[in-house]
Amino acid sequence: MTMRVGEIPGRLENAPHQGACWSADSVRFLLDLPAIGRFLAADGCCVTIQPAPGVAIEDILIFATGTAMAAILYQRGAMLLHGSAVTHQGRTFIFCGPSGVGKSTLAAALCRSGCGFISDDVCAISHLADGTPIIEPDGRVLRLYPDSIGQVGMEDAVGSRVRQMLEKFHVTPPEHDTPKKEAPPLAAIYLLADSNPVDLPGIVRLAPLEAAQALLRQSYRRRIALAYAHQGQPAARTAALLSRVGVYRLSRPREFAQLDETVARLRTHWDQLA
Repeated sequence: MTMRVGEIPGRLENAPHQGACWSADSVRFLLDLPAIGRFLAADGCCVTIQPAPGVAIEDILIFATGTAMAAILYQRGAMLLHGSAVTHQGRTFIFCGPSGVGKSTLAAALCRSGCGFISDDVCAISHLADGTPIIEPDGRVLRLYPDSIGQVGMEDAVGSRVRQMLEKFHVTPPEHDTPKKEAPPLAAIYLLADSNPVDLPGIVRLAPLEAAQALLRQSYRRRIALAYAHQGQPAARTAALLSRVGVYRLSRPREFAQLDETVARLRTHWDQLA
């Protein structure tokens, strides 16, 4: 995989798939963000970046390593979930949900409690020869807002800003149980939800059909995933995954003060899964 700076066309001719700021055909994906830059993912192996005039490339790499890289992986037939992942005692766990639901903060709290870090925001699922699902570590770090950083006690691990004008920072998690190479087998997937007087805090396993529908909705950049569905075969991949892994709804309070309770509830659930 290569990443380079270069000229990018303003549009893809006859692209069958279109979004608000993107277009795609079978081998190319173009992301055009006015006043930010253009990004072209091609042939499953190359990302080209063209910053807008006056924009520093360091300030837009998040789009290259996020959406454009996702397009590269989809061109290769990958299955990607919008989630963060940690490992504990030889097993991996994913936490899925929309942006802002608290995936990164929960992963950070779990890492602080002794778990290993696998991935933040994007989880690429692959399978070993025997069909065991795993998450490929992405080599990146957590991305957290200051209030989350303070809550999980990682002030000493704060790095650069994610973007110059964004009050969000790269944070290096502790290396308690972080695998050096291949991640341990995937043991469970949790869909994050806010608890309320009707939906009390707890963990409930989803029925197979509901789980399948939920996972398809949790595809990272879902419309891009659908554009490359002929490569990835998401329905078949989802069925294979569900034959090995349970999907659960994790209802929990969003308040930071109760974050430790959620961590404790998860650890109890992991013991029950053993």
